[in-house]
Amino acid sequence: MSIRGRLRYEETIISDHHPYYATSQRIIYLQEIDGREEVWDLPYARLTKVEVIKLPRHKMLIAGAMMIIGGAIMSSIGFFTSILALVGGLAAVIYGGIGREAYYQLHASDMTKEEAARWRLAYWGSGSFVRTIRTITGDRSEY
Repeated sequence: MSIRGRLRYEETIISDHHPYYATSQRIIYLQEIDGREEVWDLPYARLTKVEVIKLPRHKMLIAGAMMIIGGAIMSSIGFFTSILALVGGLAAVIYGGIGREAYYQLHASDMTKEEAARWRLAYWGSGSFVRTIRTITGDRSEY
């Protein structure tokens, strides 16, 4: 069965980012599991916010820490490059800690951890879909 067979009376699809669908009444998540379709929905009235989740850049954090350690070791010998390593390492740690956009999280009232995991949308490629949801709900946060 397609998504059209799952719509309510007078409900229309406004935007989609497979397997998510924004309709005139709710957000639908349609997933095929072991040959059968599972459907979950999130009414707009229950949606509290859409948040961009950032995750740290672990490789950059590790590289920065290694540069700081290396710079500290070289400073005991007195090399000028130790100062550059310390400064560069500190910059790498700060940059890595700021993180990068990983996914959009749809938050709703009384949401369980399982539901929260289900309502995570990949950051890359779903911006238009999220903008549609924010427009429908009147969310004025940054896109």
